[in-house]
Amino acid sequence: MVDTYAEKMTRHPSDAQRLGEQLDLMVENIGYLLHPSITAALPKAPAIADIATATGGFLLRVRDLYPEGTFDGSDISPAAFPLPGDLPENVALAVLDVKKPVPETLHGKYDVVNVRMLVAAMLPGDWAPAVVNLSRMLKPGGFLQWTECDLLHLEPLRGRTDSSVENLRLLQGRFGAVFREQASYGWNTLPTHMQEAGLHPVVRDVVSSDRISDTRGKATANRVRVFLAFARLMAERGAPGAMAVEEIDRLEMNIQNDIKSGAYIRYDIHVSCGRKPLN
Repeated sequence: MVDTYAEKMTRHPSDAQRLGEQLDLMVENIGYLLHPSITAALPKAPAIADIATATGGFLLRVRDLYPEGTFDGSDISPAAFPLPGDLPENVALAVLDVKKPVPETLHGKYDVVNVRMLVAAMLPGDWAPAVVNLSRMLKPGGFLQWTECDLLHLEPLRGRTDSSVENLRLLQGRFGAVFREQASYGWNTLPTHMQEAGLHPVVRDVVSSDRISDTRGKATANRVRVFLAFARLMAERGAPGAMAVEEIDRLEMNIQNDIKSGAYIRYDIHVSCGRKPLN
């Protein structure tokens, strides 16, 4: 398995914590764990899979809604998995690479397959095959829900007249180009890939990352940690053009001051849902 994510980000307990915070912030702004069209059609005890599950946080949250269901999480790396004894009996985690055909034992098994924020692990040509692979896991009438953010149009903004956004803009300018090609896909191509994979209907929901204004500071700090973690990884590897550690530390401190001044980062969150035909 090729772990594209690990080429850009570290797999560390602190990153697992960030992913958990990211999930909470995204769900708060989106307003749901599962799209209303999905919850309206689910049985009392659904079988739900979560892809790129990390700590299994999504499954533990959705289990509260469907305690009699079956919940399987998968990730290309088990680094963030809790110990098996720390999970409820109906939650299981395993290693799976969605860029490869999924095992036949998983075909037609799930009422919902949930995917969230794979952009750091995907190349432009990976999206369409992954949708096909995951669609095979659905029962007839099952749903594929995939959430990605439009980081191509990420914007540093001021929340007050005296807010400073200089350092957030410096961070965006320094690292935005690194992710630009990768961030051009997924959020805007998934509905088409779902239709091409035979899913129908396909519904897209779009919401701002700051729909709940009280989340602005936390969501910005969470997103900034991604860029700074990348910067530190490049410095550790001695990559050409990498920032010095002291420079990264100084930028991090200055960004924290920007956030305290009311500056924040805004982007759109796209939720794409496709249903496998009953026949």
